[in-house]
Amino acid sequence: MRRYALLCCLLALILTPSIVAAQSPSPITITVRAGLDGEGTYHPSFWFPVEITLANDGPDREVVLEWRATNMQSFRQRYRVDLPGGARKRIVLPIVQPAGGQAALVATADGVELWRERIPLKQLSDNLPTLGLLSSDPSVFSSLTVADTQVVPLDPTFLPDDPILLMAFDVIAVRELTAELQPEQRDALITWVHQGGTLLVGGGVVGEAAIRTFSDILPVTVGPLRRDVPIDELERISGLNGLRNFVPSLTANAVTVRPEAQAITTDGLISRIDVGSGKVIFAAFDLATLRASPAEAKFWRDVFDLQPRINLAGSLRTSFNDLIQSSLAQSLYAFPSTATLLLLIGSYIVIIGPIHYLVLRGLRRLELAWITTPLLIVIFLGGAFVASYVVRGSQVQVIQLAIVQGAANSPLATTTNLLGVLSPQRQSYDLTFPGDAHISQLADGTMRGTDMNPEYGGTNVTIADLVIDAAALRTLIVEQSTTNAVQLTHNLTWDQTRWQGTLINTGPIELRDAVVVWQNEMQWLGTLTPGTEVEVNLADGQDNFLREVMPVEETTLFNRQSVLDNIFWYQLSNVMMFPEAVNLPAIPGDGVYVLGWSTEVTPVVQIDGTSVTRGETLYIIRLR
Repeated sequence: MRRYALLCCLLALILTPSIVAAQSPSPITITVRAGLDGEGTYHPSFWFPVEITLANDGPDREVVLEWRATNMQSFRQRYRVDLPGGARKRIVLPIVQPAGGQAALVATADGVELWRERIPLKQLSDNLPTLGLLSSDPSVFSSLTVADTQVVPLDPTFLPDDPILLMAFDVIAVRELTAELQPEQRDALITWVHQGGTLLVGGGVVGEAAIRTFSDILPVTVGPLRRDVPIDELERISGLNGLRNFVPSLTANAVTVRPEAQAITTDGLISRIDVGSGKVIFAAFDLATLRASPAEAKFWRDVFDLQPRINLAGSLRTSFNDLIQSSLAQSLYAFPSTATLLLLIGSYIVIIGPIHYLVLRGLRRLELAWITTPLLIVIFLGGAFVASYVVRGSQVQVIQLAIVQGAANSPLATTTNLLGVLSPQRQSYDLTFPGDAHISQLADGTMRGTDMNPEYGGTNVTIADLVIDAAALRTLIVEQSTTNAVQLTHNLTWDQTRWQGTLINTGPIELRDAVVVWQNEMQWLGTLTPGTEVEVNLADGQDNFLREVMPVEETTLFNRQSVLDNIFWYQLSNVMMFPEAVNLPAIPGDGVYVLGWSTEVTPVVQIDGTSVTRGETLYIIRLR
């Protein structure tokens, strides 16, 4: 027994170095910051950034990073990165995460797992506005948190340079910049404003860097600081006469309001300017000044004047609805007519019945029916298979519905592309998208059972070996920040009962089946060719948006009335970030819009290196 114990000890001493060597640390170290704030905060309807920093103290490696959501096993988002020895790299992986789930980030090289970490996530509410705060003091706007606004502290070093990753915010408030923004970050913020965001910039002593960074888009020209500025106008906006008890006076910047901007207060303390579909607001004082006042929450809500936003991609990811399949107006295959099918069935009955019998009887070989009957059946089945193959063809089909959201005076837009990929046979395909594409799947399960793993990291985004069943239409969502090809000018005014004025198509795009819409009021415009001028007389009280049959074209790829019904009726409860009571169907908010169609579409996918796409584009253009 004693010898046995000594033998075990000797073996343990011999094996210990190999075990220690096997457990030696990896030469690749990885650190992660995830979420809108780098602390795991995310909105389930929007994309958010995951910043990954890698350092390699070993040999050259190609590392694949994979985001795995626990409740979305068939959809994993990847990033492939070359990591030479001695290199240190920082990458940003765009992520969309469903509600109620958790996630892990896994790193592999040559098929071997190198590293894994569970990512803690904190989900924001779908029904509350979200404010991002750039300030060294995170308690600024704490009263808004109590008043049903989600305030997310932001780090300027972590701010994304991709406007799609900012879409979760309704407002971004800049009290001070503790670090200079990179040009790409500033451009992303401005694009986000064009696409419907509200940017609030504060003045005062702490606002110097913010004023300098955004001086060209502010509604005012900012001058020196003034002391003991009265707060009468702020009291008027807040509706609380006791505001001076908490803030007797202000230190604020002198300002000159630009001609195209609007002074919210007559003394210039608050001003705004419309930028595309969004707006920029300047407060000439420190944004923390009103923190002690009980009127702060109401004051800022009135200043922001937030409008419900239409988030189409987020809606389609969470509602069980395939907009492509439900709105197709044309068959994707040239199916035979009913008469042709009846003729085929009749021919089969006549041939295999009386003709077959008469031929065999004439040959005096009726016993051959045991052979000829199955042979005739096989011939007809083979013919039917060949005919079916000819009808389906051998080429994959791509159907694209592009929905462009922009403003009449803005060169920038957000485009939500719905792609339907139809395969004639069960086959796997390699899909390639532009590098700025953000790819996700529908909630209706059309991709379930087939892994769809978008891979970022190169000049393009790719999905490799996507298996599609025979005659199955699989739909993907592709989101991009794009330019707005539609340019409209107008002089619409409101006279308390109607919108009146003229509208001119000053761009190169012909808009078909165009309508002008305000809430649930609609006026049919028809076709707007470039240079066309039309009169707008949109009266209140008609309640006719999508309640009247629209005389849309009938030979189009999509049923245009069905698409609009789907978006502004069926989807409305999901597309508005904080819905108000509206008389459905309607466009939420107070904006006036032009909805119009184009038969041209910009393809966003190549399949196995080729691009053959049919599609149409719906433009949703805000006039004011």
